[in-house]
Amino acid sequence: AVSAGDALCEIETDKAVVTLDSSEDGILAKIVVEEGSKNIRLGSLIGLLVEEGGDWKHVEIPKDVGPPPATSKPSVPQPSPEPQISAPVKKEHTPGKLQFRLSPAARNILEKHALDASQGTATGPRGIFTKEDALKLVQLKQMGKITESRPTPAPPIAPTAPVPSQATAGPSYPRPMIPPVSTPGQPNAAGTFTEIPASNIRRVIAKRLTESKSTVPHAYATADCDLGAVLKVRQNLVKDDIKVSVNDFIIKAAAVTLKQMPSVNVSWDGEGPKQLPFIDISVAVATDKGLITPIIKDAAAKGIQE
Repeated sequence: AVSAGDALCEIETDKAVVTLDSSEDGILAKIVVEEGSKNIRLGSLIGLLVEEGGDWKHVEIPKDVGPPPATSKPSVPQPSPEPQISAPVKKEHTPGKLQFRLSPAARNILEKHALDASQGTATGPRGIFTKEDALKLVQLKQMGKITESRPTPAPPIAPTAPVPSQATAGPSYPRPMIPPVSTPGQPNAAGTFTEIPASNIRRVIAKRLTESKSTVPHAYATADCDLGAVLKVRQNLVKDDIKVSVNDFIIKAAAVTLKQMPSVNVSWDGEGPKQLPFIDISVAVATDKGLITPIIKDAAAKGIQE
C-alpha cells in the first residue's frame, strides 16, 4: 500500500539524487525496473500503481511503454533509479487521469489556491509545471480570469479495465514519452542536443578543474602594473638566446608573492585551511585535445628560464 507523499524511490543522476514521491494513494502492483538499474531512458515505465481495491495481483505490463532494451543507446544522460526502501519503485502510474508533471513547489501552490495545472501552461523542461507557472495561475485567479475553484477532475477511465488498454489509448502527453532523437545532417528537433563523447584526458581535465574550484577558496583582485622593466629584461635575455615570455614573469611573481604571504598558500580539506609547504603553480595551456594544466613544482625556487 502506498499513500500520497510516500517516497517511492531515489533517482540518481550525475548531478543530483532526487526522491520520487507518490502523487496519490494506491497499491504498488509491480516493479518493472529493479534497484540499481542503470541507463534508464526518460519516460520509461519503472513501476505500476493501481487504485485501492483493484486487482493488483494480475496486473499486466503494457508492452509499448516498458523499459527499452539494454542495448539501446539513450540520447540523453539517464537517471538510474535506486529505491531507498526495499519494495516500491514507480515512475508513472497508468490508472486514473493523466496529469502534468508538477514540481513540488508548484503542487503546494496549486493545492493552497485550489487550482489545477490544466488551467495553465507548463514551461519547464520536458513539460514540467514549475513554480513560476503556478504563480502565473494565482495571478490570473486574482484578476478573475480563471475560475475560483479547482476544475472537476475527469472520471477515471474504467478502473476495472486492463492496464494495457489505457496505455495504448494514445493520450496527449505534455511531453513525449521518449525524447526525440536528432538526425545527423539535419537541423535538430526542438528539445534535442548533440552529445559529444569525451576522451579520458578531457574527463580528467574536467574533474581536476572542478576540484580546484571547489577545494580552493577563491578571491579576485585587480591591479594595474607598468611592465616596462620586465619587457626590457626580456629583450636583454632574448639577445642572449634565452627565450622567456611575459607569462613566465607573471608565474614567477605569483610564486614569490605566495612565498612572502604563506597564509594565502592554503587549501581547504573540509575540516579547515591547510597550509602547503611548497608553491606549485598550475598553468592553463590550450591544445587541440582540450585545455591542459601542467603544474610547475616549487615555482618560487625556479629561475625565469626554468
